[in-house]
Amino acid sequence: MKLIIKTFSIIALLILFGACNDLTQKKVTYKATGAVSEFTLQYQNANHELITVNVTPESAADVWKFDLMAEEGEIVYLSGKYKDIHSGLLLQILIDGKVYKQGSSRYDTIKYLTVSGTIPYN
Repeated sequence: MKLIIKTFSIIALLILFGACNDLTQKKVTYKATGAVSEFTLQYQNANHELITVNVTPESAADVWKFDLMAEEGEIVYLSGKYKDIHSGLLLQILIDGKVYKQGSSRYDTIKYLTVSGTIPYN
């Protein structure tokens, strides 16, 4: 009986410590919307690589999204640029479903719109 209790205690501790490691993991969502024509995005993925994609929305209501898991203290980065003077762009970084950083631009085809930061520690 004591062996069963000890085994159960060890398993419970391992599960508890494993759960504690997951507390530093955050769900990060990059979102882009508001453009009426093609735009280019750059974002940092879970492997810390800078990825470039071209997005062609059908309307300003279309939403581009990318999800990843990241640790507290890691850098998050999303940048976009559009060429159509009649367009615009709204970029957001969400952490665990809440807006962490956002920025928007309209009628500015010269500058990149960038939102970035470090995932806060709890």
